Amino acid sequence: MNKIVKFQKHGGPEVLEIHSEPLTKPVGTEVLVRMTALALNRSNSLFREGTYLLTATFPSRIGTEGSGIIEAIGNQVSNWEVGQKINLLVPLNESDSGYAAKYNIVEQDRLISLPNGLSDRDAATAWVPFLTLYHFFIENNWVAKDKWIVLPAASSSVSLAANSLAQHFGAKTIGITRTSKKLDDLNAAGYNAIIVSEEGNIAEKIMNITTDGADYAFDSVAGPNLTELVKGMKMGGEITVFGALDSRETPLPIFDMMTRGVQIKVYTLYELLIDRTRLMAAIDFYTKLFDANSIAPSVDENEFSLDQISDAFDFMESNQQVGKVVITI
Repeated sequence: MNKIVKFQKHGGPEVLEIHSEPLTKPVGTEVLVRMTALALNRSNSLFREGTYLLTATFPSRIGTEGSGIIEAIGNQVSNWEVGQKINLLVPLNESDSGYAAKYNIVEQDRLISLPNGLSDRDAATAWVPFLTLYHFFIENNWVAKDKWIVLPAASSSVSLAANSLAQHFGAKTIGITRTSKKLDDLNAAGYNAIIVSEEGNIAEKIMNITTDGADYAFDSVAGPNLTELVKGMKMGGEITVFGALDSRETPLPIFDMMTRGVQIKVYTLYELLIDRTRLMAAIDFYTKLFDANSIAPSVDENEFSLDQISDAFDFMESNQQVGKVVITI
């Protein structure tokens, strides 16, 4: 039997239910994957709550990132074998094919080989954070040597991945965290500087750290502090907003942007996922860095089982974690 996590209505973690269903066999180009780890994302929470870009159809599955082992393959599968350890790319439809389950049947084009040297838990979150960074950090070269990169939500998996990537290429990072509770963990992660946002004066502190302002900011928070980021950028700097963790209204500081020549762009990972050529180039690029231990994903130390998925979401949404919350299956 298979265990599958589903929800019948929008709401908090309490709406998640575990269903037992017969295990089906893969056909054609399908692959049966026994999951070993599932990574939770903020987008999963928004999807469950009904406030995400994509809409759930009920009963809905959930989950977009994980790792596992191939248990069986369809008769048209090529280049994959039973027993291989793999990662799963984001599903085309989370509602129909979310990965929160003991077993998943997926198309072979959703598979990526597990990077060498990574545990199942680390590998479960090896891809979404780093793929999210690929367009701006690599294709647009914002992690060039000595550039200053500002990373709000410094303890999030994407910001920690951005810090790892920036440090590898010689860029310098400023992490922004809401309170001082995580300072020790963030300093240990290797940020060049940390700013506590609740203490105020974010723009002034960025200027003091960088002398003439930051080159780039990759912002998952938005909200009122976006104005502070604009004021903390150097002339011609750029900000990418890829999330809105701050539920307050986000202003558009037009005059501050004009004064400093700052551009603000928005982005979702799906822009890369639908471009197969660029996606495969990104996977090849990062695979080499993972295999060389040049970069690494960040996983929170707390462990949860699939039966504890509601508790895992509660923990992630409490903002206590440092890195990605990962469920061991």
